[in-house]
Amino acid sequence: MTPTTPHPLIPDMSRRRLLRTIGFGAAGAAGAGVLTSCAGGDTGSGGAARFTGVFDFDLTAQTRNVAVEDGALLMNSVYADLFLPSGAFYNWQTHEWDYLLLEKSAWEGDDLIVTLRPGLKWSDGTDLTAEDLHQNYAIRVLEAPSWSVGFPQVTELEQLDDLSVRARFDNPFPGIELQVVKHRVFSKSTYGDFGARAIAMVADGVRQGDDEHAEFNAEFIEFNPDTIITSGPYTFDQAQMSDAQITLVREETGYQGSKVNFDEVVVHKGDNRQASLLIQQGEIDYSTLATSAADQQAFKGVEGFRWIEHPGYDGCGLMFNYEAKPELKDVRVRKALAHLLDGDQIGRVARGEAYSPVKYYSGMVDLQTEQVFSADELAGFEAYGHDLDRAAELLEDAGWTKEDGVWHTAEGEAAGFEIIGVAGWGDFELTAVQVEEAWNAFGIKTTARNVPADNPWGIWSAGDFEVAVRHWGNPEIPQYWGAFQMNYLVENAGTEDAPGQSFDLKVESPSQGEVDLAELVETAKTAGNEEEQRKALKTMAIVFNELLPRIPIWTYEYLAPALEGVRVESFPEEHPADQNQIYMDNHIMLALIQGGLGPVEQ
Repeated sequence: MTPTTPHPLIPDMSRRRLLRTIGFGAAGAAGAGVLTSCAGGDTGSGGAARFTGVFDFDLTAQTRNVAVEDGALLMNSVYADLFLPSGAFYNWQTHEWDYLLLEKSAWEGDDLIVTLRPGLKWSDGTDLTAEDLHQNYAIRVLEAPSWSVGFPQVTELEQLDDLSVRARFDNPFPGIELQVVKHRVFSKSTYGDFGARAIAMVADGVRQGDDEHAEFNAEFIEFNPDTIITSGPYTFDQAQMSDAQITLVREETGYQGSKVNFDEVVVHKGDNRQASLLIQQGEIDYSTLATSAADQQAFKGVEGFRWIEHPGYDGCGLMFNYEAKPELKDVRVRKALAHLLDGDQIGRVARGEAYSPVKYYSGMVDLQTEQVFSADELAGFEAYGHDLDRAAELLEDAGWTKEDGVWHTAEGEAAGFEIIGVAGWGDFELTAVQVEEAWNAFGIKTTARNVPADNPWGIWSAGDFEVAVRHWGNPEIPQYWGAFQMNYLVENAGTEDAPGQSFDLKVESPSQGEVDLAELVETAKTAGNEEEQRKALKTMAIVFNELLPRIPIWTYEYLAPALEGVRVESFPEEHPADQNQIYMDNHIMLALIQGGLGPVEQ
């Protein structure tokens, strides 16, 4: 199932990453159909221990080409970890690696040596070896978007032995290896000569965009194998696959296949609303799909219900178009507009319990801000809570005046804004409406409307807005600089075709002086040592707090509904990955793989 607030960074993202929204609306016939098809006992055939989940898959339309994650069956869900585990998971709290399919990874100068665990098997009986890894890495070097970090910076690949591959990087920096080490390996037996061709092309210097790659890519993205060969503790049971549910069965020879405690994992088909109904019926053990505030209350009456909490690393706020509304270039105006908003109320209406208020306004979520700054440093950060008197004071200081209940800009024009949400993204729609009400009530004429959900990224990038409900922070990149890539660079190309925010990245900071934010993002990302990275990071956070280039309103908090005592005995209270983003190494799926979840004894 696809949660309906999509990925905050790019338009061509994985549907697994279309994150964060509330599900609303009646279940309708489809919801009733799901409930009918899913009703049944607590165990699988022959009394097999069963774990159940839900996702909005499409058995017919989605391919089995797992190397092209978008559009591949279940690859955009948390359940992919069960049949194609990652090489390792990155702990967002400790910033350390815990290895899964990989035994280790180590830097030797500019070379990253990646080593598989010995004895790994594919579900077709073949060995999972460095040959798979070598071919995978070569394909990813060709296919990874050129703007991404990791594979595009690989200059050489070499298979060292049966288990190890060497990847040489161009100017490596801390964190550049993230996507390489995490890579989800796909089988060489599935992809025929694609792997060998990719190895040869990479060795010859071919990269994305070259003519040779274009020909390769055209074939590769159209490739659709009959089945998904798996490496994890579960594999697809072809006899138990239907439009209503997919059954994954234990694969004893797969990674951790003898350690997992459930014989089957059943993934029911359902969208956000249907998933909520299934949870209320006791059919679902755990779901990562969005739930409405009303459904959140209904869950509390379900026997065995509990929330599994996952922290958020981004939030919802307002992005300005400084070219369309030049009065917003005055920082006092931006701060005033922020003070008009009750972020706690807006978050509660938009997300029910699944949000947290903003405390520091640093551009990073508060969890990360507290990891970067000391308590004494944080004491100096300005807060922008609901304060109508302060808002009026700031506007007056900026030369605005109020006549007959209407605020006028310093140029004497009646102030007004159009704010856009996105149709079908419930939390965005509700946030836009509440901002409209707050600003109108204060005397700033504001109109909210929703743009179509098919391509809001194009609208944002083109600068076809005055004020837009938009993400801040970053749920995709665990390194701190990711938040400022999002806040400062995304939708801010400054070109004729993609002006986006039209925010000047060379700014004057009250405390930091003249600052080039684009250079600081690059330094925070690529500096050769953490001290230099941290210094750039702190500067950007301070500048964000002082200048408030966009307004953070609330932070995502992910509350995943779960049932204990029906099929699952209990869920772990702690896990090494429990501070990870919910769709990036989900700690419940990892606990399942690692034997940390057990069935109710029959």
